[in-house]
Amino acid sequence: MLDIPVSRAHNVDKAHTPLCGSGCNHTLNSASDTNRPIADFFSKLFDTGDFPARWHCGNWTDFHGWLYILSDVAIWLAYFTIPVLLLRIMIKRKDVAFNGVIYLFLAFVLLCGLTHLIDAVIFWWPAYRLSALLRLATAIVSIIAAYALSRSFPALLGLRSVRELKREIGKRKRTEERLSDSEFLLSEAGRIARVGGWEYDLVTRKYSLSKTVYEILEIPADFDIYQYHPLSYYPDPFRGLLEKAALDAIKTGTKWDIETLAITTNNNSLWVRHIGEPVFNQQGEVVKIRGTLTDIDQYKKHELELSRLLKSTQEKSEQLKKFSYVLSHNIRNHTSNLAALADLAEVDNLDEDNKEVILKSKQVTGTLTKTLDDLAEVIEAQHTSVVEEVVNFESVAAKVLDGLSLAISQANAQISLSFAVPEVRFSTLYLDSVLKHLLSNAIRYRNPARVLNIELKSFLNDTGQTVLECRDNGLGINLNQNGAKLFNLYATFHPSLSARGVGLFLIKAQIESQGGEITVRSKLGEGTVFQALFGEKDVLNP
Repeated sequence: MLDIPVSRAHNVDKAHTPLCGSGCNHTLNSASDTNRPIADFFSKLFDTGDFPARWHCGNWTDFHGWLYILSDVAIWLAYFTIPVLLLRIMIKRKDVAFNGVIYLFLAFVLLCGLTHLIDAVIFWWPAYRLSALLRLATAIVSIIAAYALSRSFPALLGLRSVRELKREIGKRKRTEERLSDSEFLLSEAGRIARVGGWEYDLVTRKYSLSKTVYEILEIPADFDIYQYHPLSYYPDPFRGLLEKAALDAIKTGTKWDIETLAITTNNNSLWVRHIGEPVFNQQGEVVKIRGTLTDIDQYKKHELELSRLLKSTQEKSEQLKKFSYVLSHNIRNHTSNLAALADLAEVDNLDEDNKEVILKSKQVTGTLTKTLDDLAEVIEAQHTSVVEEVVNFESVAAKVLDGLSLAISQANAQISLSFAVPEVRFSTLYLDSVLKHLLSNAIRYRNPARVLNIELKSFLNDTGQTVLECRDNGLGINLNQNGAKLFNLYATFHPSLSARGVGLFLIKAQIESQGGEITVRSKLGEGTVFQALFGEKDVLNP
């Protein structure tokens, strides 16, 4: 490097100084120089003897020269700082996309900075060969970087903008908030309903329990759950059932749902519902089993208590049934004996007072016998087991009409049959009883002022139920006055007739015992319509 002061170099007389400065050899290379081997270029890469310093090449003023130098140095510093910062980002962030393009860009920026730095240094050290080599390297790297950037251009266009990323971040935050709220609500629902979750990993042999399971089994939060076997909370025989269910789930992929007793870590016992199912991988192998644990202690104890009460009620009902049979049998025997003794008395040989006593005794005994017969019939109807079957209306009606033929003839009744639905699923015994009592009531409560007409028919109503209807033009009933007690036992509404008030009570009990219902429409002096509804499930041959 030349030691000539800058001010001296600038004071050279312009008129006597060559274009590149005093002593500058600025003649063009000859043809022979152009053909020198490339090796000569690289051997003199750092040799500056062929070139003057830039201060000596041209007429530089201090302001012009230092402006050039400082600008190049500032550009170099900026170009050097940019790749250093980017390189730090690349080192710290391993997930940055397009690493190859970024590294090429770093090399390009760094080489551009070096070309500016060498331009500033050439003012003192004219390393033009080195500058040319750096420019060549910059050109090569820039071309490669441009090519790589063009190859990556479609992928770069696919990258989302900052605005899109902000929207995506906002959307994800809202989703996370909703998930957090849902998780909180689910956790609270599980806590309130006392339902927890569990999972066992067959590969890692580890299992996890939800917070509610900890609460149900009274496990401390810092307790080592691997200290005991996961089924150690369940006593025998329930533990054996759960072990078998878990093995079946692993081997055959079946689920389980078992109500079991559990013993908590505080040695408290409670009823829980243990549900589990297998989890399969893509190859169809069971890799996990998971399920829920529900605290059903309160409900199970209520269920057991109800079961106990039901059993006790059934036992008492059976005892009461036996007692009613015995009582009915014994009382009927006594009344039969009284009636027989009264019949043995020869009332014609008695005086008037004794005769009246004996006659009244016979009347009371007969009434008591009828009452006992009615009670026996009611008790038998309530405890008789019936078989539901397909019953033909016409065949049962024919049998009933044959049994009531004398009463029908005496009443001069006109009976019409119309069974649009020929059959129903019901008890033959009960249907016989229903028809017999409905027809008997119609005959008993006929209007003597007109011919009795009775219509028996079956049809489907608007809701698809099978209906058996019995319509008559008899005396009718005042439903406003007597409708609430129409089907009560011993309820009668025409005291002048020989009615006992048992028939309607019986048929209502029989129909309702089979899931049906009975309704009535009536108007005093015009007649009555009874309808037995058997339910949509009983419809046959619509």
